[in-house]
Amino acid sequence: MPDALGTAITNTNPNSCVTVHSGRLCKPWKISQQGITFIAGWEAFKPHIYDNDGAGKGGNATIGYGHLVHMGPISGAVSEAQFRNGITIAEARELLLLDLDYPEHILNRKIRVPLYQYEYDALVCFVYNLPSGNAGLLSLVNSGHYDRVPAKFLEYTMAGGVRPRGLIKRRRSEGSLFKEGNYDHSH
Repeated sequence: MPDALGTAITNTNPNSCVTVHSGRLCKPWKISQQGITFIAGWEAFKPHIYDNDGAGKGGNATIGYGHLVHMGPISGAVSEAQFRNGITIAEARELLLLDLDYPEHILNRKIRVPLYQYEYDALVCFVYNLPSGNAGLLSLVNSGHYDRVPAKFLEYTMAGGVRPRGLIKRRRSEGSLFKEGNYDHSH
């Protein structure tokens, strides 16, 4: 499917062109301030390095709003040095903005249909939390079945072999944001 454009060719006359009007946006997309706040609310600010795997059983060295310091648990690695004294909320927000470049790049490259801002923000939150293994959801978005996407979020609730309640709530919230533009990130 080609990238969504502001025009379409009819199936009755290959030389005709119809202007299509939509509230959905075409590329390039950029996350909104509301989207950043939504993600920060789910990630929760942690001023010191902690181990996180999404299920609370150890995992990867992380700080701020889910910024990955390195794979594997806290170990005294060189990459931890700059965070030994912790970080401020402002520094965590800067790291979050840098970290959002990757999911935004993925979505701008892989999504081929127009999106509302809130739909895009929900997808950025999802890909930020699950940077790989998300092809099924992105494929459904590209199919244009926008109404089926919120339920699809709930298929991605496993972490460490269990379904953490917090992850289920997050996926429901992402689905609600995608469907209704509801930026509520309360737990």
